[in-house]
Amino acid sequence: MIIFPFGFHVLDGKTPVYVGNDLEAQNTAHAWMEANREQIRLGFDEVGPMQVLTVFQSSDHGASRSRMDQATLLFETTISGGPDGLEARRRYSDYDAALEGHAELVGLAESKL
Repeated sequence: MIIFPFGFHVLDGKTPVYVGNDLEAQNTAHAWMEANREQIRLGFDEVGPMQVLTVFQSSDHGASRSRMDQATLLFETTISGGPDGLEARRRYSDYDAALEGHAELVGLAESKL
């Protein structure tokens, strides 16, 4: 049995639901993401040449942190295509924080125009 050092999740509304940390859980999360593409993308804005994207990732992209008692980071906002190589990435543990972070990075992108 393959066991991953992090878990897989799906969304129930705004709430991440843990489905496990084995290969079956990975397959479940992958199938859910394929079937629910509209729920994966929380936000997308084009600001001049930049793109600001916020997504649900299904697995904890902060799992390499040294302390395992920290919240799982299942949401991510990125800026790409910015002037002078402006790129940013922020990760969040909950849906609403990700939406707030998306708005903050849209503001940052707008300030760089």
